[in-house]
Amino acid sequence: MYVLRRAEVLKWKKDEKKMVFAVEFPMLLSCDHTVKIKWDWEWTTLQKGQVIFLRPGKSVNIVLESDLHTAQLFKVCFQSYTLIEDSGDKLTYNEEHSQLPAHGAMAVTGASSYRIFTMLEELTKEVITNNDSACDRHHYKLSELLRSFIKALKPAGEKVDPVIWKALEYINCHFDQQLTRSQLAKLVGFNTSYFSRLFHKQVGRSFSDHLTRVRVDKAKQHLLASNATLGEIAAKVGYADGLYLSRKFKQTVGMSPTEYRNLPKPKHVVAMQYAGDLLALGIQPIAAPFTPWEVSPLVHGDLEGTLDLEREDPAGNLYGLQVDMIVAPEYLYYWPGKMEKLEQLADVIVLPWNRGDRLEAVRLMGHIMGREKEADQWIEWYIGRARSAAAKLKTRIGPHETVGLYEVWEDRSICIWNATARGVFNLFEGLKLTPHPRIQREVLTPDNHLFIEESQLSAYAADHMFVVLPSESSDLYDSFTDKLTERPIWRELFADGRRRVYPLKLEEFWCNDAAALVRQLDIMANLMLNAADISIK
Repeated sequence: MYVLRRAEVLKWKKDEKKMVFAVEFPMLLSCDHTVKIKWDWEWTTLQKGQVIFLRPGKSVNIVLESDLHTAQLFKVCFQSYTLIEDSGDKLTYNEEHSQLPAHGAMAVTGASSYRIFTMLEELTKEVITNNDSACDRHHYKLSELLRSFIKALKPAGEKVDPVIWKALEYINCHFDQQLTRSQLAKLVGFNTSYFSRLFHKQVGRSFSDHLTRVRVDKAKQHLLASNATLGEIAAKVGYADGLYLSRKFKQTVGMSPTEYRNLPKPKHVVAMQYAGDLLALGIQPIAAPFTPWEVSPLVHGDLEGTLDLEREDPAGNLYGLQVDMIVAPEYLYYWPGKMEKLEQLADVIVLPWNRGDRLEAVRLMGHIMGREKEADQWIEWYIGRARSAAAKLKTRIGPHETVGLYEVWEDRSICIWNATARGVFNLFEGLKLTPHPRIQREVLTPDNHLFIEESQLSAYAADHMFVVLPSESSDLYDSFTDKLTERPIWRELFADGRRRVYPLKLEEFWCNDAAALVRQLDIMANLMLNAADISIK
């Protein structure tokens, strides 16, 4: 049973393009102009007239794409109940959200989507203009609207919905533990049967099949990168014994673990990420996608002759090439069917992403590729280069001065990254600089990224601030001093003229695998050594 809680039409204030509000109840949302919508770290474009479902407990940012402040946002909030007791003269209901769609689910575009938008618009305007006597009609229209929306839900596309993304991410981090469907269903707020159906629909395989897939992929990594016994590897990936792992491994890979471990080391490698790690080992990948979030532009010059996979169907471009191995990040699990396409071409080794020590990632790649010596040499070279740069910086940075890295997003929220992203590893592990105390306490120690509003920035602002800014399709990077000081919080931070800010190009700092990391080290060190040229007055 659905009960209408609130229906309203919201408009943007003059000279503002951003709207922020908390989702208190399950909600259907639409706009008569295209907007961008964000919850947590996830950005989604909501097209004009498209309807999105949002679950409670989130703070939502909505940014108007155009300058038309006549735009209207249509919002319908409701509550969902299930009958738990019928005692004849008394019915008892409880709130029940497990049968509701996934957070961020959208209706398909087309005629059905337009009809749903029209129903949503009519309901909001009726509630505004009518009195309480129309309550029953409103609840009926709400039920009709929800039925139509659920029927027209957008099918699984290239990427899974955020709620299943969360479940997949949890599996990636806890595959070595006892995991059950009911446990994951509870984690994301669904009942077990609904979660099971949604997972299979989104991912393309059942929960148990996917868990087996992840565990076998981790076992492949251990087989190539260590001398651990099969029993030891089984314990590391969540299986009770080596015999059971061996059976699952052969069913999935088509050969025994021993046969897999004894395969020749790969010579022709495709890098779906990690191109910089391969370059550090003296291996040039035969193919890689050249988008800045997969291969840093800083290393494009080292990839002459490497096939650029920046296409809609990267796997299609690999047919005809001799490929021994494809190195892929674990986030490709979130794009249904991508791993399966790649596996038709060659063996796929799945590696952790956005986790762990950057130098250990190079060492791991060295073990997998049979280039342990080259990995150790590169690590020693990086450490020496970082020490040399740190010695020079002692003349420019006082012993008590702090450092931080901040990425400014379009809606003016800010991400403070941990040491796995945006070259932060260089600052605190390579150059051994001192982080702001709150960054140490809230980001580096728990090893989590932190998302804050711009109004909170002063509580995290270091003496030396690296600010990641988009450089393509934006004038923010080129005129960052003028643009940032237009904002009150930044103007306050730099009022005394002593704090230093160093702009970094997002496209160059998106990735920080080995070859990119060392170039980022040079950029960061040189910016601090030439600080007088870029301080904000």
